[in-house]
Amino acid sequence: MGEFILADNLIEYIITIAIILIAVVFTIFDLPGNTILIGTSMGFAFFETGKYFDLRLLSAMILVYALGEIWEIAVAFLGIKKEKISWKGVFFISIGTFLGTLAGTMVFPILGSIIGGMIGAFVFAFIWDYSSSKDKANAFDLAWQAAKMQIFALFGKLVATFAMSVLLIRQIFYV
Repeated sequence: MGEFILADNLIEYIITIAIILIAVVFTIFDLPGNTILIGTSMGFAFFETGKYFDLRLLSAMILVYALGEIWEIAVAFLGIKKEKISWKGVFFISIGTFLGTLAGTMVFPILGSIIGGMIGAFVFAFIWDYSSSKDKANAFDLAWQAAKMQIFALFGKLVATFAMSVLLIRQIFYV
């Protein structure tokens, strides 16, 4: 097991912590935070192979990254697809989620992103279902399901961000 050495690696430590903080914020804003983390890990391993290349850590990083992405897609999109909605409807709702996330971020950063994404998913799902069925109860049920799926998707993605951050810290701080 490696040991923590402060003086020799200070620049790498500062860069790592800054990237982790940026990645967490990006993930909350539904931007590619986990992609930044895996890119950073691979970059350190590529440019300082002898120092930072650890196949087990890189493999774990890739696995957690893949699981986070699969979780987001499965929960956010396929979770709403099981409600017997067309793929055009899923796409329409995902646009609403993205627009809601952007609007929420502008109003109230971080927490606004989460709430905005849920509201965007809710509103667009309601509009999609009500425009075809004219049934407010069914449209409300679909909208509520879409909003819940967004919070579950974000939670899973944040868990992956946390796990990847720990792996990156292990890779850089304990060489």
